[in-house]
Amino acid sequence: MRKTIPVLVLAMLVLTLMFGALTGGGGVTAAPLAAPTPVSVTHPQTIAPELFTLMNAAITADTRGTCVPMGAYNVADIEYTLDQSTTNTVTLTLQHTNGGVVFADGATVVSNNAADANSMIQAPLYGRLSCLYADVSNTNTLTVTVTAWVK
Repeated sequence: MRKTIPVLVLAMLVLTLMFGALTGGGGVTAAPLAAPTPVSVTHPQTIAPELFTLMNAAITADTRGTCVPMGAYNVADIEYTLDQSTTNTVTLTLQHTNGGVVFADGATVVSNNAADANSMIQAPLYGRLSCLYADVSNTNTLTVTVTAWVK
């Protein structure tokens, strides 16, 4: 009797599995192989890295720096220095454009800064030209120096 119970349980399990396989598994479908992942910048790097100056000025109003051709590069290491003589809250944003008329905001380099600061971020590059936009809160003088090592 003791040997028959495991044999019966095993037989029931096999029959259940066979019935499930024959009927299509009850409508169960497999999960996707993986969750969709955003695609990063993938164009191949073909030229040597280069240093661009995006802004080097004392400003008192919202200002867009010089737009430079970065379309052949993948990413930029953006280094900034802010020298506040009198507090002027500033947000620096990397912008991208193909024709120099319509600008798309990219990475925020620094947000709502109200003190002397310097740091570095890495940002992806898009479009033909990239430039820096400084959005200030008042007319106090603020010196902004921003360079980009593109690679």
